[in-house]
Amino acid sequence: MPISPEKSPVVLVVHGVQLGDDSSLTQDEVIRKSIQSRLNKLDFAFGVDLYKYENISDTSLKKLKNLSNVLFATGIGAILAQPIIDLVGDVTISLSNASTANQIRKGLRNKIMSYYEAGVPLYIVAHSLGSVYAFDVINELIETDGLFDRDDPLTWPVQGLLTIGSPLGLSMFKKTGRNIAASLGRGQFSFKWLNYFDVSDPVVSGSIFGKKLRGHKIAEKYQKDTLNFGWFIKDFPVDTGKNWLFAHTAYWDSAAVGDGLLDMMV
Repeated sequence: MPISPEKSPVVLVVHGVQLGDDSSLTQDEVIRKSIQSRLNKLDFAFGVDLYKYENISDTSLKKLKNLSNVLFATGIGAILAQPIIDLVGDVTISLSNASTANQIRKGLRNKIMSYYEAGVPLYIVAHSLGSVYAFDVINELIETDGLFDRDDPLTWPVQGLLTIGSPLGLSMFKKTGRNIAASLGRGQFSFKWLNYFDVSDPVVSGSIFGKKLRGHKIAEKYQKDTLNFGWFIKDFPVDTGKNWLFAHTAYWDSAAVGDGLLDMMV
């Protein structure tokens, strides 16, 4: 069923690595308040939903044997304290545990398609590791027959993607083939991907010691200058007012991010 323009859009939030479990996730409410703030009392109906997968990751972590050795193999395990093993474990799963990562991607795809089948315009806001899962699933949908006709956005299950604190520019994801965005083919409309990052965010820069980012942008890596590509990708550096890992969690209530999301929907 194609998208119905008369229906109110929904923002689907895909969280990143977390401590705790699904019950502690509230990013959807923060995004809702951010949009309402940027609307400044203007009448615009929208919905917000949250795709939760932390419980799936945590269940898999309990099954992993000798987790410390797995983490050490990533090159950062030796300098991590026990309280944040849960966080790095989620990243390890996304790269090495195919069954768990596939389960998370399948759940996200099902969530997206449930909105599409209901004719609801859907926009995705994805943080950190969530941007990796969102990128993977969008590529899968682009390569699915009958979806993402470039001349008909009403066949697009996702109308736009906004990422915050995304590690997709790092070389570790290039090794998995994720540095390739599926081409939509020729047509008049382009799929919009807006990427917001803080130069001091260690998840974006790959520097756990907090070295600031220089010359490292997602658009430069993914945008292709061909008629068949069909993506519009743009980077937006933002100053969250925080440093190191504090910057990585400070995007949610950024005015710049709220404005970008609202502009994308309206």
